[in-house]
Amino acid sequence: MTDMTNTARISPSVAHGLLLTRKVDEGLALYKLYRREARSGVDLEGIFDEIAEYDDLLRRHSGLTLAEATVFEIGFGARPHRQIAMQSMGINVRGVDAEAPVTPGRPSQFVTMLRRNGVERAAKSVVRHLLFDRAEERALDRALHRRGLVRTLDPDRLIVADAGLVDLEPGSVDLVTSEDVFEHLQRDTLEKVIGAMARWLRPTGIALVRPNVFTGITGGHLIEWSRRAMHRPPLERRSEPWEHLRQGRFPPNTFLNEVTRAEYRELFARHFEILEERVTQPDLGRAYLDERAREELADWSDDELFSNQTLFVLRPACR
Repeated sequence: MTDMTNTARISPSVAHGLLLTRKVDEGLALYKLYRREARSGVDLEGIFDEIAEYDDLLRRHSGLTLAEATVFEIGFGARPHRQIAMQSMGINVRGVDAEAPVTPGRPSQFVTMLRRNGVERAAKSVVRHLLFDRAEERALDRALHRRGLVRTLDPDRLIVADAGLVDLEPGSVDLVTSEDVFEHLQRDTLEKVIGAMARWLRPTGIALVRPNVFTGITGGHLIEWSRRAMHRPPLERRSEPWEHLRQGRFPPNTFLNEVTRAEYRELFARHFEILEERVTQPDLGRAYLDERAREELADWSDDELFSNQTLFVLRPACR
């Protein structure tokens, strides 16, 4: 595992200055969600669906397969399941994340996270590892076994650093991917990363960036309105749908840059041609857009309100 700096960083998945009561509320909600998922069975097949989508889009727009491509992932996460899946498939992939990974969960890894990402982030990872991570690891192993794959993870391919500090060789990458990460980047970092992606990519390469757009119903990152919560019988909810665009009474325990779908288009267009936009679930939340909600959200178009996870397919602009 490559660590480009020893300087401690506040984790982007922890909100700085949030009241302790809110942190406890969100922690309990997350625990209940994980516990409910553990009881009903963990399913990680969606990771392989995403990888198949990458392969399809790369073939269509670049004429390459994933097996032929050099891939770089922005934001592999504390549990780098997507990296494990792609490396196990023999894909030439590396990645970067601001948080130190804790797979397979050695004590030294939690110490590294403590030093780099702070007490709260490390404590959350320890609790999740003790209570829930083993079930996810078994689910991933089952998914790999069904495909005849052997679990592989080369830690030297995981860069622990701010994405804006990564210095890859220009024109050395065929595919850049990112899932649910860009919404957590500071705006100045976001602009740097978008410019860097354009430099890293070959002229025929593409970037596949899928943020959880702020203006969607899940974009406020409250546990009770997350995709995972909405796909199962609802948790007890105290907030309104699109609470973050309405009253904003319950800030989440994570940093959000509040970039809208229109703003992403503007930012990407400075360095890329936008080939496609794909909303993963175009109508997610529509059932909650009643007359009162529609009135309070009158300043927001359906294009924004039903954005949620939007995949931007990007090709570097002519240089």
